[in-house]
Amino acid sequence: MINVYKPALQSRDVVSYNNESTTDSILQYSGNSSSTPILPFNYTIEGLTRDVYPKPLHSHNDYWRKHPLFDALSIGAISIESDIWHFPQTYQLQRTTTESTDVTTTPNETLYFNSSEVYVGHNQVFLHPINTLFNLYLNPLYQFFKYANPSFEYVDGGDGSPFIGDGGKHGIFYNDPEQPVYLWFDFKTEANGTYEVLKPLLQPFIDDGLLTYYNTSDDSLHEGPLVLTITGNLPIEKVSEEGVRYTFLDAPLSYFNSSSNDDELQKWSKLSRVASGSIKGLVGDSYNSTIRNEFTQEQKDNLKGYFDKAHEYNLKTRIWGDITWPWNLVDSHLLDLYQTGTDLLNVDDLKRADNLFPTK
Repeated sequence: MINVYKPALQSRDVVSYNNESTTDSILQYSGNSSSTPILPFNYTIEGLTRDVYPKPLHSHNDYWRKHPLFDALSIGAISIESDIWHFPQTYQLQRTTTESTDVTTTPNETLYFNSSEVYVGHNQVFLHPINTLFNLYLNPLYQFFKYANPSFEYVDGGDGSPFIGDGGKHGIFYNDPEQPVYLWFDFKTEANGTYEVLKPLLQPFIDDGLLTYYNTSDDSLHEGPLVLTITGNLPIEKVSEEGVRYTFLDAPLSYFNSSSNDDELQKWSKLSRVASGSIKGLVGDSYNSTIRNEFTQEQKDNLKGYFDKAHEYNLKTRIWGDITWPWNLVDSHLLDLYQTGTDLLNVDDLKRADNLFPTK
């Protein structure tokens, strides 16, 4: 498994060979080696987020972006989703990548997926060995947090620290360093096995005090600049058994209604930081009307009830599964969800969603 402490390649480390950037060859990496190359990146916190204000946007299927993670941060999205896969055995994929009129064809692409890696993508068919969780998210985030949290000391050996502040960890938004980032792992493979392989990748963030965590021994929540949430296939038992929880579970928002059992909701308030639900599951029989129409007042009141209940247990909320077209209806739904109290707006078109919150 790749060590997160391994120095990341920056743009200055990318050399040319035959007038082509080595980045091109890295992107074609087949997976047939003992270690995965580290993708270089040429982004800085200031370059991405200067004069950008954080917004309550959840970058849904973020890896679809041309520049995963970076596109989301550049418009101020505070929440980012990655679909992750882990395979217990290394395997190879073979396919023909160009059409042929020959009766017989042979594969001209062979890719290898290593059991020690965690991959990012929506569909197993379209995974690529270079697109690991480390490359697309963990390594750049770790580098950004390291930059935002430098060490300070007097050059003449003076007492104390020259840093003016409370000593808390900074986030990575230039204009709002107190704003945390929410990173989501949507488990597409078996929950427990995926979780066990994920945990070592998170250790550097833990060691540097960057993660929000919950301590069961004294029932205390400790805020950090990065909040990690698992959705999809949930390793409920493994996370529940941990004395200190550095990863949280996506709580079922549908549980948070007026007839809910308090003990059940208290349990989720200690396992989660966000409660999510599908629009279809929450509005029920009236869902079909939302496909072609704006939300009715009754639907908005119903949704607000879920949001308010989750907020009573100090959880943020997110709705998924809403329409993606037509645009005027998408915008209307997003604004209604925001005004009724949801905290993270699930968006596919980042630039369009950014325009819902103009700053000028």
